[in-house]
Amino acid sequence: MNTRSITIAAFTALLTAVTLGGSIWGFIFLGGPNSVTRLDVIRSDNIIVNLIPMLTVFLCAGGLWGLGIARLMNADAKSVVKACALSWTTTVFAFVTVIFILAGFFGGLSRINFLPIFPHSRHYNFLLVFVPIIGIASAINGYGVANKLGFHERKKSVGLYTGLAASLGFLAVGLILFFSFGWEVGYHIIGRSGMLKILLFCSISGALAGGMAMGWMLEKSRIRMDS
Repeated sequence: MNTRSITIAAFTALLTAVTLGGSIWGFIFLGGPNSVTRLDVIRSDNIIVNLIPMLTVFLCAGGLWGLGIARLMNADAKSVVKACALSWTTTVFAFVTVIFILAGFFGGLSRINFLPIFPHSRHYNFLLVFVPIIGIASAINGYGVANKLGFHERKKSVGLYTGLAASLGFLAVGLILFFSFGWEVGYHIIGRSGMLKILLFCSISGALAGGMAMGWMLEKSRIRMDS
């Protein structure tokens, strides 16, 4: 990889991680009260009232993400911003819907248990649920971005590598937090760990890995088209 390719990959990774982290923080902030802000921003029990501002957060985050990618790849900003805003929001809400369906089926998120006899099963169940969903969501976004940028022959490869990298990044940090620091879903230490905090760290690492893979694949595709 040349210097430009490394720069594109690094900036895409950082842009994706910041976008995801900002989206999660915005979601938590608006959905308060919580341990981060202690503020009850939206004072309503109406699901529509809660949904509209949260939808706006993800649309804006996805749009900014698309704008950054368009600038990096010298592409038409307007079309990429629209595509990324819709793709980002759709995949996030599909992700949330799947989690709520699973939680409702099992009687609560903490009761999702695919490994009932396995030691530390809650943490492994957390990884079993989130790793594939993160991978699929990342793959869809990578596919959509590549398609909108005009890399039609490479869009499947971009989506595949983006999804695999995001899944492995999420999984790696989830295991590192558990085996190296003792952070475990279901047995948190006050002020140090808990599912939301572990999810945030794992998601950001997944976004970094997925963004790096996507940036590398996009730049590689651009070089092939130019040659």
